[in-house]
This record gives sequence, C-alpha cells and structure tokens, in this order.
Amino acid sequence: MRPLLTSLLTLAVCAPALPAYAAPAKGRSESSGSGRERIHRHLQDLTRSGAVGAQVQVTDQNGTWTARAGKARADSDTPVPWQGRFRAGSATKMFTAVVLLQLVERGEVSLDAPLDRYLPSDLVPGAGHITVRMLLQHTSGLHDIARDLPQGEDLVRTRFRHYDKAALVREAVAHPAEFPPGTDYAYSNTNYHLIGLIIERVTRHSYAEEVRSRIFEPLHLEHTSVPEDRTSLPGPHAHGYLTLHGSGTRQAPAHQVDITELNPSMAGPSGEIITTTGDLDTFLTSLTSGKLLRPAEWKEMNRTVATDDPRTRYGLGLKRLRLSCGRLAVGHTGGIPGYATLAFTAPDRSRRVVLSANLADWPADPHIGGPIDKVLDDAICG
Repeated sequence: MRPLLTSLLTLAVCAPALPAYAAPAKGRSESSGSGRERIHRHLQDLTRSGAVGAQVQVTDQNGTWTARAGKARADSDTPVPWQGRFRAGSATKMFTAVVLLQLVERGEVSLDAPLDRYLPSDLVPGAGHITVRMLLQHTSGLHDIARDLPQGEDLVRTRFRHYDKAALVREAVAHPAEFPPGTDYAYSNTNYHLIGLIIERVTRHSYAEEVRSRIFEPLHLEHTSVPEDRTSLPGPHAHGYLTLHGSGTRQAPAHQVDITELNPSMAGPSGEIITTTGDLDTFLTSLTSGKLLRPAEWKEMNRTVATDDPRTRYGLGLKRLRLSCGRLAVGHTGGIPGYATLAFTAPDRSRRVVLSANLADWPADPHIGGPIDKVLDDAICG
C-alpha cells in the first residue's frame, strides 16, 4: 500500500530459489526466446533477493505465457500455484480511479470541484482548496497515513483490526500538510481513502459494491474481490511473510511470521483488492481499449505530473513509465504486507506484464526492486 521501495528494512530472510517453470496460457502456443529466458532468471533472482516465490504473466510477440519461481510457503517445497490469488496492494488505485471517473462521466462528480462539495468540510482542514483531481493525482499535500500504520510486532499483534476510512483520514490530517495543495507531488494513501469516501457519499453504496458492479461483473473477473474485513485469501495462493527481529539487550533470533491473513481495511480503496495475474491483465486490457472509460475520461486519467522518479509520471490512479528502450508502459505497482505487485501494459496492449511476489519480509528487502524492474523492462522492451 505504500510505494514499493520506501521505508525498507535492510534485512530479510530469503528462501532458496526453486527452478523457474513456464507454461503457455490457455489457447496459446508455447515458444521460447532470450527475452523469456531472461525473465525466468529475473524471477529466480527475485527469490534470492527477498521473495519466497513469484509468478508472472507476460504477453509479447509470441502470445501470452506464464512463469513462476520459488515456493508458495516458506516451510514447503510446493511451487507457487498457477494463477494463484494475491493481494494487489496499490494496483487497487487503478480500480478506485476508474469508478470515480465513471461518476465523472455521469456528471455526478467534477474532477476540479473542491473536496468539501462531496464530504463534510470539517473532515479535512482546507478542503475547499483540495480538488478531486489532486486526490487522484497525489498533489493534495496530505500526509500519508500508511507511514503511521503498525509495523513489526505491532503489525502481527493488530493485523486483524478493522480500520475505518474516515478515522484514518482524521488521523492523517492531524499531521501538517506536506505542501500547499496543487503545488507538488507526494504519494499518499490518504488520498484514496478520501476517494473511497466520495464514491460512497455520491452513490450511497459501499466502495466494494461499486467496484464489483462497475468493474468485476462486466469484465467477468471471477477471481478478483474486495475483501473488506475478510482476513483470508480465497482459493489457491502463495503465502507472504514478515520477519521479526530480536530487540532488547539480549538480541533474540529473527523469525518469520506468516502474514497472509490480515484485515485489509488498513488499505481499503488504496490497496485492498485480491486478484490473479490473469484477471489483472484482463482489467488492464479492458481499461486501455476503452471498455471501462469514454475517451474523455481516459484522456484525463493520462494527464500526468512529474514524480520523484524521473522515469515515472503519475496520472489519475495510473503510472506512465518510460523504459530503457524508450517505450512507454502504463499501469501501477503495489505493496502490502506479504506481497508486491507489478501490472503494466504498452498503450497498444501488444506487450503486457503482471507479476506477484510473495515476500519473505515486510517492508520488502530493497534488493527485490532490481529483479522486478528487469522483468518489466524485458517484458515491454523485448
């Protein structure tokens, strides 16, 4: 739920990598090439660098294929299941933004209207100067509530706690703003809790109901869900972990805790969705082909601002990333305790990649960033 490689621990217990396995997606012919072999190696590197296991679905000039490496559980040699479910983390923001933009299509929300048109003015100080667009684009200046959520032993102890979106917002806005609204960019999950509240106030339905009826059902995303307070992952899935490190004068040995089960309301509209590589790929292709938004709203989604990464610009719940070969990729990354996610497509959908890694620790070891970046680059650049 926080940006993938921020506030990372410097120590993680890494599971030994198993061989990478590859299989063609249903209805596709199997073929191999140097790009595919490199992606297999990157997955193996990923399982040596802070992930227990990983799975990927790639579409390239040879069709759609899947690969995996590592293990589904740290204490077993069972491989990561094909099309296993995972927590998508901040890739959820694409879904949340689409629902909001559909409300814009219907004239029920205006992107440049102030926040206090839709929510009580006393919820966020200065709400009259923060627009809906600023929330979607992370230019509101609001403090990121993810910085204040439990970590380590506190996370293990409280992981089944319910979090209320409005209460999280109130906690966040008790902190000073990072900058005046609209003057800079700073990634903040608080923004998307507020977008969820706007969706609920305007539609008079829960955020979960709106995502299901507007996206999951029309696209037949049968393996994707908004869990709300449900703590388990349905169906086949790999397990994610948190490593607890000893503290005090007598350092206790580090040990892993299975963090797969937790209450994802801590992430809510900013990061709670559960999905599969196949369903997330279907969402990306539907989004970029005009099945979810009209051209006007799709254009707004792609209006970007600069970020702290010179390769990346941020739109409305959408990242636009320029890769080493000069090609553009659009999509999102995600991180939530136990899992890291990558979901990108070329604008013409000719090359796409969705990756999930089940982690050995949270926050993730920074070394996982290198192999994940390489998977993205090889998948889109070829």
